[in-house]
Amino acid sequence: MKKHKNGIVLVLLLLAASCFVFSLIRLGEFRENKKVKIVFIPKVMDETNDFWMSMISGAKSAAREYQADIVILAPQIENDYVRQEKYIDEAIKLNPDVIALSPIRYSEMTDSVWKIKEAGIKLVLLDSMLDEDLAECCVSTDNIEAGTQMGNKMLDYMKDDTKIAIMSFVKASSTAIEREQGVRTGLGEYENRIDTVLYSNSDYEQAYEQTKQLLKEKPEINLIAGLNLYSTVGVARAVREMDLKHKIYIVGFDNDVEGIQYLEEGIIDTLIVQKPFNMGYLGIQKAVEIAKGKKVEKIIYSETEIITVDNIYTDENQKLLFPF
Repeated sequence: MKKHKNGIVLVLLLLAASCFVFSLIRLGEFRENKKVKIVFIPKVMDETNDFWMSMISGAKSAAREYQADIVILAPQIENDYVRQEKYIDEAIKLNPDVIALSPIRYSEMTDSVWKIKEAGIKLVLLDSMLDEDLAECCVSTDNIEAGTQMGNKMLDYMKDDTKIAIMSFVKASSTAIEREQGVRTGLGEYENRIDTVLYSNSDYEQAYEQTKQLLKEKPEINLIAGLNLYSTVGVARAVREMDLKHKIYIVGFDNDVEGIQYLEEGIIDTLIVQKPFNMGYLGIQKAVEIAKGKKVEKIIYSETEIITVDNIYTDENQKLLFPF
C-alpha cells in the first residue's frame, strides 16, 4: 500500500512539473507573439530638423518590421523640457510596455523619469543620457568620441593666431556636455585657444544672432565649432551674411539640406554626421526585445562620419546625408 501511495505521489509530482514547464513554454510563446506597445518621446518634432525626423523615421520603420504599436509624443521646440515632462506623464497613462525617451535635460528630468520606473514600465534612452542609471538600454552616439573627432579635425584649420568659439546648444543636455568635453580633448594642447562658449538653446535664430554679435565684438575669432544642427546652421548663416567665407572656419555637427549647401559652398568646412535613422531603429528594436523578456546590451553606440567637400559625393555618404 505504501509503495502504491509513493507511486501516486511521484506521478502527481511529475504531472505538476510537466504543467509548470508547459506554462513556462506558453508564457514564453505569449511574450514572443504579443504585440508590444511603445511610446517614443524624442526631443522635438521639427520638419526642418533632418536629424530628428530621420530618427523618428527609423523608429517607425522598426515598429513596422517588429509589428509593434508605437505612439510618438514630442515637443515642437527642442529645448522645451517642461513639455517633455508632461508627455512622460501622458505616456505613463497609456501604460505601454516600453517608453523610449530622448531626454532634453541631463539632471532636471530625473524625477520625472523615475515615474516611469515606479509605474513598472521599461525604459530605453535614445541619443541622450540621464544622471542616474534608470534605463534597461541606451542607444546613442558616443558623444565624447564624436566631440574628440571634431576637436582633432579642428587642428587641420589651426594657425598661429587662431581663436576658437564653441556654439553649443542646451547647457544642461548630456550630449552638449559630452561633445564639448570631447572637443577639448581632441584639441589637446590647443584647448587654451577656446575663447568663448555660447549656447543657442537649439534655435537657429539664437545661434545666428549670437554669432553676429560675437564676431562684431571679437573679430579675432576665426574658428567656430557648432555642436548640433541648429548651432551649426545658425553660425553658417551669420558667416555667410557677414561675407566671412574663408576667413572663418566652421566645423559642425549634423546635417540638413541647408547645412550641406553651406558645405558645398565652402562656408562650412567639416561636418560630423551622426546616424539618427540607425539610432531610432535600434532603439525600438531593443525596446521590443526588452518587452519580450530578452536581455540586451546596456549601451549601444551608433557611429559618426566625418564629411568634407572631398568625400561628400561618395555613394555611401550620399545615402547618409540624404536618407529620405
